[in-house]
Amino acid sequence: MKTCSLFIKTLLLYFLVFSLYGCRKSENKPDYPAGSQENINSWILDSMKVYYYWNTSLPANPSLAVDPVTFFKGIKNGSDRFSALVNPDFPESYPPSLVHILGFDWITLQTGSGKVQTVVSLVVPDSRAAGKGLVRGDMIKTINGTIPTADNIAVLTSNSIAQQSADLEIEGKTGVVRISRLTNSEDPVYTYKVFQSAGKNYAYLFLNSFEDAALAQIKKAFTYFKEQHAQELILDMRYNPGGSVPVAAALATMIASNTTTGALFVEYRGNSKAGSRKSSFGTEIQRLQGALRTDFIELSGYRLGLNRVFILTGTHTASAAELLINSLRPYITVIQSGQQTLGKDMASFVIKDYRNPQIVPKWEIYPMIFKLFNAAGKGDYSNGLMPDQLADELSSLPLKPFGDPADPLVQSCLERSTVTTTSRLKVESVAEKPRVIYDSRVPVDLKSSLTITRPY
Repeated sequence: MKTCSLFIKTLLLYFLVFSLYGCRKSENKPDYPAGSQENINSWILDSMKVYYYWNTSLPANPSLAVDPVTFFKGIKNGSDRFSALVNPDFPESYPPSLVHILGFDWITLQTGSGKVQTVVSLVVPDSRAAGKGLVRGDMIKTINGTIPTADNIAVLTSNSIAQQSADLEIEGKTGVVRISRLTNSEDPVYTYKVFQSAGKNYAYLFLNSFEDAALAQIKKAFTYFKEQHAQELILDMRYNPGGSVPVAAALATMIASNTTTGALFVEYRGNSKAGSRKSSFGTEIQRLQGALRTDFIELSGYRLGLNRVFILTGTHTASAAELLINSLRPYITVIQSGQQTLGKDMASFVIKDYRNPQIVPKWEIYPMIFKLFNAAGKGDYSNGLMPDQLADELSSLPLKPFGDPADPLVQSCLERSTVTTTSRLKVESVAEKPRVIYDSRVPVDLKSSLTITRPY
């Protein structure tokens, strides 16, 4: 999650001084050779002592004579699922994902009868996979000539990523479809539309990340929604791993009509060195730079006059996506429909060796630094945000296209319009749903904390 501020620059300055003066050779601190495991691990530990949210739980004298990836895992707090140590020379420190290599994801399911099926869950628009006719909901018969099973799907996925291609046989389609490496950048806005139901105009937006590139497309979508006189908004973030806080603040400004430029969007709470800081909608929006530069007044012009918003979530909804949900709640009625979210309620930024010359090149730390809270002081959702109404996309197979009114998550929103109670509404199918035994998108969840840039 991106966080850029004077507050964070102060932390960086603190660490620079700490690095230059606090870490000089002394009787108690050996001068390890540059490039050695001890030197790298010592730098990691010193960095974590300054920034890490759980810095008081760091071991006092851990063994430095191990490889850095193992060392980092050993010093992390047991509650920390997302901090990461990355080096491009060590692929195991940053595992690739199927969607980023081939442009699609799949899940392997087991039905109540024991039948195992592998299903395409997502296809990146305009990718080679989409160009070959691969669509969400396709049932895969074979992968590289092998029938996928519970025992081999992980290996088949790893092999497809390694060779940067996959030969697929799809049920209902003839021949073999060869999918090669993704060449286009992923547009965070997959689709948007307006449809009618029960006499109302529903705007639907599928947003797959809060990367900077999303903002221009979000503006186009809201312009279209206004032209079509949309009365309700369904924001689909079921697979959204997060991204930029300023982009999330911009979208929140477009959704909630009663916010102001000075209203609180997020409060960052760090360790005793970091302290806490409150940030308004206007402050976050001002961090949008270059072609993204805008202001609160412009963004408020896209508003639809909503008094509520439906937000679709799943187990992959994380980071800035969860922040948006939590930060909107004090200002507008949010009806969260789907599944419990991932529970990444923290922000981070990259830490590198900023000394000149560098002593520890290439290694980058992405520590969890700040807990996130909204204007009502509510946060600490590390177990995920619970939906107001439960719905599961797997309750109706094959999987429906994003935005299809027959999709169980969309359908739950349409049904909610006729329900007056404020209690949680269970709308899942009574029929037994298949069990997910493998999901290629899990690596994206683990990397959701890495969609950040160095503070400027």
